[in-house]
Amino acid sequence: MSQPTRWLWGVIPLALLWGAGNLLLDDAIQRDVANRAERAVEASAGATPGARPVTAQVEGRDVTIGGEVMSSDGAAKAMAQLRGEFGVRRALGGLSQVVAQKPYSWFVSRLPNVVTIGGFVPDLAVADANVAAAGAALPGLRIDDRQTVAFGAPQGFAAMSAAMIAALPRLATGRIALDDGRFCIEGKAATPEAFLALEAIGTKPPVAGFSAVSCGLEPPTISPYRWSAAHATPDAVEIQGFVPDEATRRQILAAFQTAFPSPVAIRDGMLPGVGAPSAFLAKVRRAASELARLRSGKAEIDGDAYKLSGLGPSDYAACQALRLQIAQLDGPDSVAQATIECPPAPPEPVMPPLPEIPGPVLHDVIPAPGPDRGTRGQSSPSGAPPAASAAAPQAPAPPAKPVPVAPWTARLSGERLTLSGAVPDAGAKASLLAQAGRLFGGATVEDRMELAAGGSSAADFAASAGYALEALSKLKAGSVSIRDNALSIAGEAADAAGWQGLQALLAGARPAGLVLPSAMATVTVRPYGLSLSADRGGAAFSGYLPDEATRAALHALVAETPLAGKLEDTTVILPGAPDGFAQAAKAVLADLLRLDIGSATLTDRTVMLRGLTCRDLIRSEVETSAATGLPPGFSADVVVSQRQTGCVVDPPASCQNDLDGLTRQNPVLFAQGTAVVDLDPVTERVIGEAASILKKCPGARVTIEGHANRDGEWRGFDNLDLSMRRAERVRDELARRGIDPAQLVVKGYGSTRPLLPYGAAQAREMNRRVQFTVAK
Repeated sequence: MSQPTRWLWGVIPLALLWGAGNLLLDDAIQRDVANRAERAVEASAGATPGARPVTAQVEGRDVTIGGEVMSSDGAAKAMAQLRGEFGVRRALGGLSQVVAQKPYSWFVSRLPNVVTIGGFVPDLAVADANVAAAGAALPGLRIDDRQTVAFGAPQGFAAMSAAMIAALPRLATGRIALDDGRFCIEGKAATPEAFLALEAIGTKPPVAGFSAVSCGLEPPTISPYRWSAAHATPDAVEIQGFVPDEATRRQILAAFQTAFPSPVAIRDGMLPGVGAPSAFLAKVRRAASELARLRSGKAEIDGDAYKLSGLGPSDYAACQALRLQIAQLDGPDSVAQATIECPPAPPEPVMPPLPEIPGPVLHDVIPAPGPDRGTRGQSSPSGAPPAASAAAPQAPAPPAKPVPVAPWTARLSGERLTLSGAVPDAGAKASLLAQAGRLFGGATVEDRMELAAGGSSAADFAASAGYALEALSKLKAGSVSIRDNALSIAGEAADAAGWQGLQALLAGARPAGLVLPSAMATVTVRPYGLSLSADRGGAAFSGYLPDEATRAALHALVAETPLAGKLEDTTVILPGAPDGFAQAAKAVLADLLRLDIGSATLTDRTVMLRGLTCRDLIRSEVETSAATGLPPGFSADVVVSQRQTGCVVDPPASCQNDLDGLTRQNPVLFAQGTAVVDLDPVTERVIGEAASILKKCPGARVTIEGHANRDGEWRGFDNLDLSMRRAERVRDELARRGIDPAQLVVKGYGSTRPLLPYGAAQAREMNRRVQFTVAK
């Protein structure tokens, strides 16, 4: 007979134990089901590095699955496998096919105090390995990790990113970028050896399947810049020092191969380095020519100084002639710059003594005078007429009429030197012809000089004309003339060294009585050139500028960019620039600084610009500006290409791309001639989209650029002020939508940066715009 009162008390503890067990084991059971579900998916669909991970959430016996797998077929198989898994009642949710990231971009960059790693990686293990490798490669530098996991890494990505980080210490500043199967190394190498090693990586990539693209790798800047060539043995010439680029290296080797024909071996030990002094190649060619005339010797370039030393020809006369020629070429400092040892002078020939010659005997030829000889009025015995006691006086000659003296002139054109005008005597003429041969050895000398008395003495004239010839030797083409002891000079110098050499000559000692020109306005440098380059590592200027004001204006343009404080300027101030050169230089530099990487040269009135940019908007703007924004008479050859590598797609670069697309598709259309923004539905949407994009880049410095077309300028309308007010209006609208005003900077450019050439279709609408630049 049952007794419930007895066993009921036993049921209660069992129920408590059962409930506690369910409470304690429920989480463990759900974790077990979730783990088995995830393993089942991986077994069916396979692992997908970089994809959104597969996750399972369990509620009772229901499993909700999510994530990305390699293929839709794999996703279907995985869901079927999951539904058959023990303990799973329902499989909810779903798996999606992963989409590969294109382009798959990654980079590592180096600045003096920080290493930045960014872009996409296949998994966190690769990201952590990259950070550890960067810390080991450059200990003491801060590592800024901006890597993001994404699917689609090319084969060998992990090994390639590790190899690029290992190469980073060879850059003083710069960046190495991967884009799918391409890579590029840009910046300034730390040493010449590091530059060669980085070039070798580009030639032979460390991982198969990757190829290099050129994007602006530079050798280090060398100071002081040294170069030498030694001809110590008859069969070899050793060349050491630095060379700015491969084109110059080839020209140097060609010059020595011409001067030292086979079997003399030319041994090239030159290393890459920028910062060569002015007229570097001309000095090297001179070194090859002069070294070949020595039995042995050494030529050196140390900064702007050229030195030559060695054993001259074994013939004393030939050696002295070589000394004289080098001295004439080198100018007043030739003694300090050239040391050539000559053999001792040969002894003077000894003349044998002449035999003693007796005095003349005349008494048997001339009769002695008789007592009546020489008596006035008496005839001689022979009846001859008496000799005259003195010669009859002659009439004085009429004074010579003054003969006008033609000015003496020397004219150099190409390979011909023409000497014309009056010289006082044959000796002065011969002296000038000899000096012309020494100073212009490669030129044909045409003698049109005429002997004419009058003017300066022969000695004074020879000194003055010789001085004028030396002045002409500093020019590549031109003329010198002496009239009434006054010297005039006109022509073109080949480079700054020639112009400065002429200035130094005119500032030094000159022949007595010679009057020098008061100014050098008639002497110019042609070609008049300026080279500009810019990349993320900095900017560099070299060549000529007309004045300090132009230099200051160019420096100010760089100071307004992220390259402030990273400018290397080796320009020389030289007068004689073509009209409009300063204005063209400022316009070209402004365009160059808009690009990611670029270089430009201004040669007289011709501009050549080459560059790369990630922004198609900037490409159009720079090409249009170069075609329409240069002074009259200037022509431009501009090629700007889209970068194939280095355009990272994570913020802030993604913000820049989105804003550029917004500008092209939906320009902010202002009312004509006013800064009022009519917030119609289209404009409202455009400004709203711009605000949404900028919210993805909190803290990034954004420049709002106002632009205008040329409407109204012919009647004095201020489009620069108009463009500034438009930019300010957009800033205010963005601030009202939640963008921090401190993040925004405004600039107005007026009509100076058209997106489309004026006169083109849609130019008025597209040029009257506002666009955005996100600081990198």
